[in-house]
Amino acid sequence: MYFKLNNFSGIAPAVDSRRLGEQFGQIAENLDFESGALVPITNNTDTLTLSNSNRQSIFFYNNTNWLQFDEEVDVVEGPVPNDSFNRLYWTGQDFPRVGTNTSMISGSGSYPASSFQLGIPAPELKPTTVKTGTPDSTQTPFEVSYVFTFVSVIGEEGPPSPPSDVIQLTDAENVNITMGATPSGAFNFGTGALRRIYRSNTGSNNTQFQFVGEVPIATTTFTDDKNGSELGEVLPSETWIAPPGNNATLDPGGPMLGLIPVANGIMAGFSGNRLCLSEPFLPHAWPVSYRITLEDIIIAIGATGNGIVALTKGDPYFVTGTDPSSMQAIKLDIQQSCVNKNSVVDMGGYLLYAGPDGLVAVGNNEARLVSRGIISAKKWNADFAPTTIRAFRYENTYVAFYTHTTTDQNGNVSATGKGWVYDPRAETAAFSTLTTGSELIRGGFEKDDDGELYLITGNKIVQFREGTTPKTLKFRSKVFATPYPTSFSWISVDAEAYPVSVKVIADGTTIADYTISKSGNVFTQVTTTPSGIANATLHESIMRLPAEVGKEWEVEVSSATTINEVCIAQSVDEVKAL
Repeated sequence: MYFKLNNFSGIAPAVDSRRLGEQFGQIAENLDFESGALVPITNNTDTLTLSNSNRQSIFFYNNTNWLQFDEEVDVVEGPVPNDSFNRLYWTGQDFPRVGTNTSMISGSGSYPASSFQLGIPAPELKPTTVKTGTPDSTQTPFEVSYVFTFVSVIGEEGPPSPPSDVIQLTDAENVNITMGATPSGAFNFGTGALRRIYRSNTGSNNTQFQFVGEVPIATTTFTDDKNGSELGEVLPSETWIAPPGNNATLDPGGPMLGLIPVANGIMAGFSGNRLCLSEPFLPHAWPVSYRITLEDIIIAIGATGNGIVALTKGDPYFVTGTDPSSMQAIKLDIQQSCVNKNSVVDMGGYLLYAGPDGLVAVGNNEARLVSRGIISAKKWNADFAPTTIRAFRYENTYVAFYTHTTTDQNGNVSATGKGWVYDPRAETAAFSTLTTGSELIRGGFEKDDDGELYLITGNKIVQFREGTTPKTLKFRSKVFATPYPTSFSWISVDAEAYPVSVKVIADGTTIADYTISKSGNVFTQVTTTPSGIANATLHESIMRLPAEVGKEWEVEVSSATTINEVCIAQSVDEVKAL
């Protein structure tokens, strides 16, 4: 009788240790399961020293500069191809913001150096008008009114002012227009910003307004001397209001959060229970008519191939459509709220997030609990820290970090970085755990071009698993139950290199604790348990076990090298059997 392990997977705490599949373990720590062998992950490597230890978010800009934030922000590149301003948009600070290459990367010190409030305000006051000249007695006067807009340095046009009082006008007359002051605030209204003036031809406040002219934003007067036939384009920005900001009256749900890019040049965010959508390719314009109200407060959102997933304090929603004016929200048939915004990870085509009962996958109009049958709801909340994790995507695995705190008998509190990984790549999806020592992870960034993951720990940015030193892996097998009391005589380990530590447990007691090393073609066995046994020189990585009898057998291995096979057997011939 023998038990041979040569295909390894992760842990499944919901399953009794005796009923686990042979590839599963009770412990699976610091492992990469992609090959099926026990492969240790490597350590992290330093990338950059940050300007302080308060950073919560980072973004690698233009493949050159690291942007650093003290808040949990969501940063999105602009949707305009070949954008000469290289704009970035983000939420999570006092209000949604936009930055350009010249504003963010200027001067010395940490970046972004400066940024602007996203969205352009509407002028508060209507313009006033005074006619000059002599009316054309051969022409029937027509009724007109005026509006004006503000335009930022980078060409973002805002909504119009209230219309001026209606006046009667002929082509022979001119109109002097006076406009209100430029609003204060963090708007991009420097050199190059404009006021655009539009005129109606019918006098109705509901009519279309056409372009008359523009002046620098500091200029508050304009003279209209154009005939009606000379007017230009129709006012495009009537509904282009700013996204929800920090005005408690106008934005009861608070500033817009969770900014993401969506297909067709659209951006999306949320405020309270409202999902907000932008005009295509115009991230400064967020019409009220494009906002969708859901039943519950939104915690996070993410884009999939055919729409947007909105995760709430209640059920998740799938929002579908190609045009922001006609998108529809569909409640998904799974009662799994999102318990933590930082748990949400875009896995490419679907999202993974922490629900109250386990890890949830949600995609195009469907959702499922991927940890069902692997981790019980009780174990999930007790051991996997779903409400506190910060999760990321790395090589198509879901990597979650959290801080584990302990209090000793004297009341001293210590914190240790821990984590876990969900790997959906294998035929049998696997969960495993991570040790990070003193590395308490506060945030991170995944580079789109190569998928590399960068993490914030202390005052540094580190690159995940890109060091040269392997971590120590640990794997404890399932409980192998024999039909009657049995004595196994041999334990073997086939590894790519050594040393490897091996424990054999019979009926809950460690009967053997060996470390096997190799020099040239000679193996050396160092014994911890049972005590009093001298070190042994071996020709193969096969070690004799003490004469113990048991019905429930477990094997635990730990090493900083790849382990291909572990076998516990009654004879050497069984060890060598295929």
